[in-house]
Amino acid sequence: MAANNKGKMQNLINYRMRVTLNDGRQMTGQMLAFDKHMNLVLADTEEFRRIKRKSKPAAGSSNAPLVEAEEKRTLGLTIVRGTQVVSCSVDGPPPADPSTRLGAGGPGPVGATATLVTGPGISKPAGRGLPIGLGGPAAGVGGPPPPPGAFGGFPPVASQVHLLLVSLAAEDPRRTS
Repeated sequence: MAANNKGKMQNLINYRMRVTLNDGRQMTGQMLAFDKHMNLVLADTEEFRRIKRKSKPAAGSSNAPLVEAEEKRTLGLTIVRGTQVVSCSVDGPPPADPSTRLGAGGPGPVGATATLVTGPGISKPAGRGLPIGLGGPAAGVGGPPPPPGAFGGFPPVASQVHLLLVSLAAEDPRRTS
């Protein structure tokens, strides 16, 4: 492996990794990404955890011996929080052909290919209903000053209503709006 400026973790992208968590679980999966907090994205993840169970006691014995068993769960694509990670170790090399992960063994119709099928459709920008381009400055930000008689950024009619409400409130202090 050639060393680079991004560190050892960058060189382990796509490797099969075994990650030990602080609660004793171990997760094995293909490392797709990581960040500065050591959050990991693992593909095709399997979780292993050790469980102590009481076995059936022998006839005439009151104490049941503890038997340690390992449970395996298939999780798939997971994000492991960095604060939970205790250690990482390489479990296997990256796949020779990355497209084998996306082969016929995955979900979807039988015989589906990894390529997308084109179909009828229309391409439009996903906006918020605003016109494309600059619509000009917002009221009160840049642009020419308001016309005389207008109050702040309000239109003249709204400013006159506002002045009326202010004058009414000044005459009668019981009015709040």
